[in-house]
Amino acid sequence: MTSGEQGLEAAVEALRAAQDAVVVARRNMTAAIVAAYRGGEPVARIAQRTGSDVTEIRNVLSAAQVTRRR
Repeated sequence: MTSGEQGLEAAVEALRAAQDAVVVARRNMTAAIVAAYRGGEPVARIAQRTGSDVTEIRNVLSAAQVTRRR
């Protein structure tokens, strides 16, 4: 195997590891958003704290099947 082939395989492996890390980070972020919302934090404040917009936070909550508080 040439060094170019080894470099390509190493790059592919690094990309797969990074993609796995992103999946875990998204799950953790979703869990934190849900916990904050269930803890009474307003969607606008969660959006501000995460650097997201309100629509994105509402979409995360919807995808996590979190209903509106009453």
